[in-house]
Amino acid sequence: MLLSTTAVSKDFGLEPLFTGVDVVVNRGDRIGLVGPNGAGKTTLLKILTGEEPPSAGRVTHGPRVRVGYLAQQVPDPGQSVGEFLRGGDPELRDLTERMAALEEKLAAGGDVLAEYGAVQERWIAREGWTFAARLAEVRGRLDIAGLPEELPVTAVSGGEQSRLMLARLLLSAPDVLLLDEPTNHLDADGSAWLGDWLAGFGGGVVIASHDRALLDRAVTRIVEIDGINEEPQLYEGGYTAYRAEKQKRWQRLLLDFEAQEKDRVRWETDIERTKGHALGTELTTHNDRMRRYAKKVAKKAKARERRLMRQMQSVRWIAEPRTRPSLVLAFPATAAGEGPPLVAEGLTVRRGGRAILDGVDLTVEAGDRIVVTGRNGAGKSTLLRALAGEFDDGEVRATVAPSVLPQSHDALREGRTGRMSVLEFFRSRVPVYIDEAEELLGGYLFGEEERTATLSTLSGGELQRLLLAVLVNSATPVLLLDEPTNHLDFDSLDVIEEAMRAYQGTLVLVTHDAYFAERAGVRRQWTVADGKVTELLSLDTCAK
Repeated sequence: MLLSTTAVSKDFGLEPLFTGVDVVVNRGDRIGLVGPNGAGKTTLLKILTGEEPPSAGRVTHGPRVRVGYLAQQVPDPGQSVGEFLRGGDPELRDLTERMAALEEKLAAGGDVLAEYGAVQERWIAREGWTFAARLAEVRGRLDIAGLPEELPVTAVSGGEQSRLMLARLLLSAPDVLLLDEPTNHLDADGSAWLGDWLAGFGGGVVIASHDRALLDRAVTRIVEIDGINEEPQLYEGGYTAYRAEKQKRWQRLLLDFEAQEKDRVRWETDIERTKGHALGTELTTHNDRMRRYAKKVAKKAKARERRLMRQMQSVRWIAEPRTRPSLVLAFPATAAGEGPPLVAEGLTVRRGGRAILDGVDLTVEAGDRIVVTGRNGAGKSTLLRALAGEFDDGEVRATVAPSVLPQSHDALREGRTGRMSVLEFFRSRVPVYIDEAEELLGGYLFGEEERTATLSTLSGGELQRLLLAVLVNSATPVLLLDEPTNHLDFDSLDVIEEAMRAYQGTLVLVTHDAYFAERAGVRRQWTVADGKVTELLSLDTCAK
């Protein structure tokens, strides 16, 4: 046993987040932790690390078990990229540095051979000779090979910092890996490699993720914290098996509840009929002899009533099945204009002397469904912004103004926009009366309290839902979507996929989610590399 929990619970105030979590992680176990945003997945991971205490229950780590957790912030922003990565395994780093120092002393004639032998033995036991190769592979696979060793970690982008933290964790070789949304800043190739790497990892893994392909590829068990049942629900297999079994359980629960309610009605009817029979017999009988007989009948009827009541009280009744509120998302009908809605000629975007896009010519036809793929940093998001007319170099002719769903939410949390309430922001983008805006936002799970919250306080999932609300109600015939599945739970993804299938307009989409691309009905694929955009003759999956 590497790690286990016994009856772990967590409360915030009087509200239980989850209760009765019993999980055992052994070597080779790969557990997916799923559930809607805010259900407590990140909190449970922090409890497993010991970073946060449970309200009740116990977490046990095996002797000398090392637990690695994907931290949310760089611990020492003063480090260089090389220092940060080597610090993932501080013992091996210290042994390597000590060996180098002793080698210098040996070369100078120092009497340190015995110490050098002891250090080298420990270094070999830690498989120190493999570190350079592992470092090169992880850097290449996570698309951070181009970051110079001496570059400060504060000088890299947010996505690169996230990949650095993941690389450091994988290089630390812990016994248990705890990962919170590890594919958020990975491209399709990086996500696929990580899934394969985790599938072959010899320790234990717990992954909180909404990445369906990763869960199918890497995990063998699912623990669901659904925000309805206080106790977690357990499933065998990956994502596909989990969703199928969850649907079966739901159907069984509905059938059991319906059968129970029929029994309840039958018993209640029987009790009322018996009660009425007893009362009627006593009230309508005037003859003394018959009255005595009637009292006996009434007594038997009351005894039957009590027996039926005891039967009802002894039954373990099934609570009425509940589901979480779901998104209400349907695109209004759109009218296509004359000719292609978007045409780009000579599109060029440069940053720091490098051409992100270099003389790109593209045509988007009415009704197109295009997925844009490429490695991290290739320029996929830049292409969407360029098609939306954000850059001046090159010409973009648009017969209609496209609506854009950005990948980053940073600008929404800052300045005047960050101080706006959800309702204010929505009405600033969609011109409707207050009561209509409140009704529309309700369909995106923004209740009265949530509508008054400022954008700076919203989670990633809440901001994504708000942007979707604006996008859908803008009635645009052209959508440019940058990673639209980020921060959304499975039920929300189901709704969005259904809406995308029914959408009659034009769609250009950046996503690493192969499931979403397939269900959105993409028919064309562009790949961005070296400043150029190339159309593939046949669709490739985003997960490759």
